[in-house]
Amino acid sequence: MGFHNINGILRFSNPAFVAKLASHYGERCGHIPLDAERLRVLVEAVTPSVQSHMAYLSQLCGKEIKAVTLASLSEEVAPGERPLVVPYVNVPEAGQHVREMVEADMWGLPSQMVHLLKNKAEFYALADEMEPDGFRTPDYTVSVLDELPSSAWDFLAHVEEIYSQAGLASTYPLGIVLRAAESDGNYGSCLLYARGDAVLIVRDGDADVIESYPDWRSALLAARSSLAATMNVLKENRIVISRLIDMLDSPGLSVVLLDGHSESLRWNGQLQGLDSKACVGTSTYLPATPHLHALQQRHEEQTAHFFTALLKRTAQKCNVDFSTIRGLANIDMMLPGAAELELQRKRKQTPANYLAECNPRWTNYTDAIMVIIGANRKEPTIGNMQAVIQQGISTIDKFPLPLSLDTSVVRDSIYELDNTLKQDGARIICRMNKNPMGLIFAGNIPKAEQEFNSLVARLAAGNS
Repeated sequence: MGFHNINGILRFSNPAFVAKLASHYGERCGHIPLDAERLRVLVEAVTPSVQSHMAYLSQLCGKEIKAVTLASLSEEVAPGERPLVVPYVNVPEAGQHVREMVEADMWGLPSQMVHLLKNKAEFYALADEMEPDGFRTPDYTVSVLDELPSSAWDFLAHVEEIYSQAGLASTYPLGIVLRAAESDGNYGSCLLYARGDAVLIVRDGDADVIESYPDWRSALLAARSSLAATMNVLKENRIVISRLIDMLDSPGLSVVLLDGHSESLRWNGQLQGLDSKACVGTSTYLPATPHLHALQQRHEEQTAHFFTALLKRTAQKCNVDFSTIRGLANIDMMLPGAAELELQRKRKQTPANYLAECNPRWTNYTDAIMVIIGANRKEPTIGNMQAVIQQGISTIDKFPLPLSLDTSVVRDSIYELDNTLKQDGARIICRMNKNPMGLIFAGNIPKAEQEFNSLVARLAAGNS
């Protein structure tokens, strides 16, 4: 059964903040073992909207997918039966929560590895220990919430000194990134950068709401307040402060671990909003320039080897036999732009890509791949995952619909349109039945996007 435990992704965050995100992402659960005899999705409450979306997914995949609570699951499980639970992220709390009611097997990276890798401060410390060839962490420091303004002020002075010594103080954009140690996907982060005489803040990666402050001190105080609203400091109060990198691109790479083997799903592309480093969607990696294509050819396999070595080191630190692991994980990188490459040269550093974060779990991307495999009525194998990637896949977390439209009507219309388009190798899937709507496009992506936009225009015109 699938378990989209959004509370596990942000386990040490403010409960109100977690609830806000769960209201949008809670229905999403593509990581279901579709070859199982009975398909279930574990939810906190079986609401009409959840039941409606499970009915849609059942139609899509040609198998009954039923939403259950832990209480109802415990009544359904026969004596001696152990369900296989596939959480979105296998944090220790996920297994504890499930086993309070049901004896079950948990799928994914072992929870002690997840506990270490998903924490930004712990991940960077581990990466620094390895001193990997071709990769490094950006300049960073770790502070705690109460000391954030003074720590960030001191770090800014350090960054300015770096640029000054390199002779780039007047040309390299000054900025820092603040991330709660248990933040995830830019939720629980603040991006601060200078523009003209102002300092701008992007909170939680939302570039639609950029705030301007007259100086760094006032901006840092505002950032601390913003982060405080997302954190549960009794569980984790650390914040990673890192230098804002002049970045050419930010690909990710997922690997699947099975019985001691690591299979790469190659680079994936992260769709980013204007003025934000936040990922607003993911896709098959499509290099935008010949130079990026050359970088992919040069570094893609190297990324997979490094990431596998990192996972092996983590398993060793956690006393886990690597050959027993069955799960998947993702790492996000930053490819340095021209200014950053010049800075590396001036600092006499070996050219390297930067590590952004590790996601020891399913991701927006891999979860969507599993949905397409299910919609195509295929077995959930690594080969079929790679085939979906090769044919093309793109996701959008939040597509704004006209307010006059009923999202359930839009979803039903998407289902009918998808049934027609799949004959031509294009797929459109409704992922989250909300407004804004979560979407997956696959196969002939340009055609799928064009047809979806036309559908929305027709429905809006009919309601006007």
